[in-house]
Amino acid sequence: QAMLREGLKALESLGIIRTRHGEGVFVAHFSFDPIVHNLPYSIAAQGASLRELLEVRAALEVGMVVQIAQRVGPADVAALRQLARRMLERSERGESFAEEDRAFHAALFRCLGNAFLLSLVDLFWQVFTRLADRLPAPDQAAQRATALDHLRVVDMLESGDVQALEQAHRQHFDEISRRLRSLDTDGPPGEVLADPSSLSP
Repeated sequence: QAMLREGLKALESLGIIRTRHGEGVFVAHFSFDPIVHNLPYSIAAQGASLRELLEVRAALEVGMVVQIAQRVGPADVAALRQLARRMLERSERGESFAEEDRAFHAALFRCLGNAFLLSLVDLFWQVFTRLADRLPAPDQAAQRATALDHLRVVDMLESGDVQALEQAHRQHFDEISRRLRSLDTDGPPGEVLADPSSLSP
């Protein structure tokens, strides 16, 4: 019985089940929220970095870009261009555009109609944000370059140039990795010095 109680507590902590006093145990609506809450601390404790998260995210996004190019529609392209232009405007004012960047990627993947994939993309965003809690002053040049990269992605989607789009994604992730390496410090494991809005493609 003790093992059963511990197992139920673990499932409840993950949001898989809910217990109601006097009523019993019920299967809960699944959510990534408990994972999002605990994952950043687990990653920091294990000495993981934004660069390691980036490797996983790059594999996911580059792997899906061909399907996105095949399914994206004119309305999607217009929404993406508006978000990218807003990012560029913010970068030129020296402002962060993290929310626009997050919305850009949500719109990019929404055309695939895969709710689980959308949840994963948002999970990456939330983890990045939670880990980057000790930020240097934003690099305006890097911010502007990131915004321009987003505009180029929209241009390639509109033209249907899938090969260039895939190559651009790979190159951009390589550039982000380079920026991360330049931000590395000799601090304790898990210490992150990066602005998500200047590191996300």
